Amino acid sequence: MEVSVESGFCSSTGNYSSKWNSPVLPQTPHLSLPSFLFSQLSPDALLKPAFIDAKSGKSISYGELRSLTNTVAHVLHSLGIKKGDVVLVVAPNFLHYPLLVLGVMSVGAIFSTANPLHTRLELQYQIQDTNPKLILTTQTLKSKLDEGMGSRPLLILLEELMDSLLHNPQHYPTFNVIINQDDIAALMYSSGTTGKSKSVVCLHRNFISMSCSLRHVWEAEDGAFNDIYLCVLPLFHMFGLSLFVCGTLAIQSTTVVLNKYSLEDMLVSVEKYKVTRLPVVPPMVVQLVRLQDGVKGYDLSSVKEVMCSGAPLGRVHMERFSKCYPQMRLSQCYGLTETCGPITLCNGFSGMVHESIGGLTPHIEAKIVDVRTGKPLPPLECGELYVRGPSVMKGYFKDPIATSLAIDKEGWLQTGDLCFIDMLGLVYIVDRIKELIKYKAYQVLFYTVLYFMKD
Repeated sequence: MEVSVESGFCSSTGNYSSKWNSPVLPQTPHLSLPSFLFSQLSPDALLKPAFIDAKSGKSISYGELRSLTNTVAHVLHSLGIKKGDVVLVVAPNFLHYPLLVLGVMSVGAIFSTANPLHTRLELQYQIQDTNPKLILTTQTLKSKLDEGMGSRPLLILLEELMDSLLHNPQHYPTFNVIINQDDIAALMYSSGTTGKSKSVVCLHRNFISMSCSLRHVWEAEDGAFNDIYLCVLPLFHMFGLSLFVCGTLAIQSTTVVLNKYSLEDMLVSVEKYKVTRLPVVPPMVVQLVRLQDGVKGYDLSSVKEVMCSGAPLGRVHMERFSKCYPQMRLSQCYGLTETCGPITLCNGFSGMVHESIGGLTPHIEAKIVDVRTGKPLPPLECGELYVRGPSVMKGYFKDPIATSLAIDKEGWLQTGDLCFIDMLGLVYIVDRIKELIKYKAYQVLFYTVLYFMKD
């Protein structure tokens, strides 16, 4: 099989492969995401802040994170939580959020999360769907979970739990439970590639693979260990969870956590903590450009890269940003809840602006499929993006029909995104499949119609 060095395209199979050298993935079957991450800790990182609260300046070191993760596992076990139970966290970002994720996974339980802005009915739907044994939430959000839930699971306030953990520390032996890479680590909600909100089954293997890929790509750049990330993204979404649990912990960098996004708080945090990497979503980029005069009062010179994901960012917005902030590299990445994090990254590609969403990350294969014939397409031709790799979900929770519609028998996940891949192996999003207008024998992009309507 002849694979193009430039694009990664194999003409005999129609598949694209990552241009990154793929790191060796752990082969031991008995391995959880927390045990993998902590097994990689270097002595130099133990006293280093893993997470810092942006407002208070309080921090948790890598050594403390490891110790407290073990404590959380013991506390959960004492509450009757065992392997395979679902623990639902309903909370905004806070300093110890990643600790809860790792603690739940360490006891062998399944971590799930919900948007704290959900209505009572939306939360009720999710609770009925995943049947959690324990809900961890805040005093402010408790009222949403108190009424109309029927025979609800055990509910514990995070304020009380964290106060007990931090102010009454106890030393526990290492919590031992056999966790396999193919055990379920998390249930994360997605709009799904076919529309309806669905619970995505994420295995420990998926997250370990994501962690290895992000570390491999990010460590290729100088100074990765000393990078400081700002978490303005919600940790209850896959983009934030994958970057700041799987990614930054793997390279042992420091993450500053904002409780919620505001432009002023973000700018203050960047200046105060000398943030070097800033993952954002498109509205934040647009706001930075639109309010650039107000931004000038802040020192943003430490920022090397702004990483944008969540939706395509048009070239016009990218060029405006580059003109306003010429010292920063603006890049895009792409991923789905179903891929357990980003599967394309721009890291390592030259240029201050990337209209593409980057190249395929290690271990990821892709193909561009003709939406009419189902046949794979060569570079520069547009079709639906299919992806395959070890970070792709097992399926949708208790929904084999939706799973079979999303993932074929060969393991290809149909993303629902119209894309093309250029001669350098860079991926470009054109539109969504469901926004494709079919007229007689023609297939017209929704944005094309808008363009001519504006004309």
